[in-house]
Amino acid sequence: MDLMLLRAGGVCTRVPLWLVVPAFLVLLAGAVAAAFFVGQQQREVVEMPAPPVPAAPDLDAAERELAREGVESLASRLVELETRQARLDLRMHTLGDALDLDDEALEPDSGGRGGPLAPDTASDLDRRVAALDNLLERRDEAVSRLDDAVRIDSMEDRMRPGLRPVESEAWVSSAFGYREDPFTGERRFHAGIDYAGREGSEIRAAADGIVVQAGTNGGLGRSIDIVHADGMRTRYAHNSELLVEPGERVEAGQAIARMGSTGRATDTHLHFEVHGPDGPENPANHVHD
Repeated sequence: MDLMLLRAGGVCTRVPLWLVVPAFLVLLAGAVAAAFFVGQQQREVVEMPAPPVPAAPDLDAAERELAREGVESLASRLVELETRQARLDLRMHTLGDALDLDDEALEPDSGGRGGPLAPDTASDLDRRVAALDNLLERRDEAVSRLDDAVRIDSMEDRMRPGLRPVESEAWVSSAFGYREDPFTGERRFHAGIDYAGREGSEIRAAADGIVVQAGTNGGLGRSIDIVHADGMRTRYAHNSELLVEPGERVEAGQAIARMGSTGRATDTHLHFEVHGPDGPENPANHVHD
């Protein structure tokens, strides 16, 4: 197959096709190579803008902020500890007054202290907080011991005869000691106190204890014996009615009987005795009217 080419002057030239195709392919390859070369040059010339680099954080400012927060936290903790100290001081002195102790004896030993005066820094506040925390721990222990002492003291007080066994309207009709016997007129020792009052009025335990005797006891009539701490014992005689039984545990102020005149008695009254390890003692030295 031939390719017809029209030349100037209207002359046609016949060119074989096998010559045209290779020439066309050579031209096409040259165009592609030229385009690739130009593209490479353009790519090398164009400058791409660099992405922005984030600014480095202000480390000094961050450290200062952390330090400020640390100081504020320590200062807040210090205020809490000082408030706790004030409360412990008040409680300690209140307990000291109850136990009749000197204020100086209540203070825990804090040891020697001193040093130059310096401004408060985070480390200074940290040391102050640690020292105050340590001191308050020892004060907590001291207050706990004082609480125990007051509680034990209170329990012991309740177990010692000290409460008036009759109502406030009753009065002492015969004191402790030697007196004329109301039946014979002879001088005899009276081992207790007689309280005169209303028939049937309440008779109360003078302290915590255990009933060891409750029933009729000769001239004492219907009587009750109660044992207390430290070998103390109380007796309540001439009652009209008994409200407790042997072996029963009673509390200070608990009603245990009703006033009467049973046994060897001239009229309604309570015969009240307090016995220690060495025998009968004057109830007036124990009972608080």
